[in-house]
Amino acid sequence: MNATILWLMAAGMGIYQGLNPPIGWLRAVGRGLETRSDRAVLLSTGSLAFGHFLSMAVLLVPVAVIIAGLPGVVLPMSALMRAGWFISFGLIGFGIYKLIRPHHPRFIVRIKPNQPLRWSFWMGLAHCGSAVMMVPMLINLTMVSTMAADMTDSATARLGADAGLAIVLSAAMTVPLFLTGSAMALAVTRRLGIGAITRYWINLDLGWAALFIVMGIMGVTMG
Repeated sequence: MNATILWLMAAGMGIYQGLNPPIGWLRAVGRGLETRSDRAVLLSTGSLAFGHFLSMAVLLVPVAVIIAGLPGVVLPMSALMRAGWFISFGLIGFGIYKLIRPHHPRFIVRIKPNQPLRWSFWMGLAHCGSAVMMVPMLINLTMVSTMAADMTDSATARLGADAGLAIVLSAAMTVPLFLTGSAMALAVTRRLGIGAITRYWINLDLGWAALFIVMGIMGVTMG
């Protein structure tokens, strides 16, 4: 798949998650209404976005290191394609699971409200599955970069490039998430008021689960 399309998809997923009240901005609204401070809103959405970023980086960076080859063995292109195909089936399964059981895992519900970073980290890793969804995209971007790279590059250079790609991919989703979530939270606290939450509430978790299935099918058909 074209690299530009993959980057746009990552940004689009960040915007989608930023619009979703339980993920992007609901907690920040509560903090803003409590403190009457825009700074508190931005700090809250920043913590949520950074937790989401960490949840992706903690999975994608090790995947990138494996793709680069350990110890010093470069994985063949065919192995990457098979891995992407296998993960695509995993995405379909995870999407079906979230359609059947959309609720948050119990241990996430028990996380205290004053721990937004920890809450967002586990939401991104265990509930939203953002990191898992990004793995096939990372594999595709790695294949694109490998085909365009200088074949004389050392194993260390490839490892650094792939790990950097994982970090940038994580940021490509979480920056739009932060911007969208912040805009929504500020709009509610400044203009719309608390009543807007009940009037305009839209839970996008169902669409997110369906997106897992769609991306898994795309991965299988293109693989």
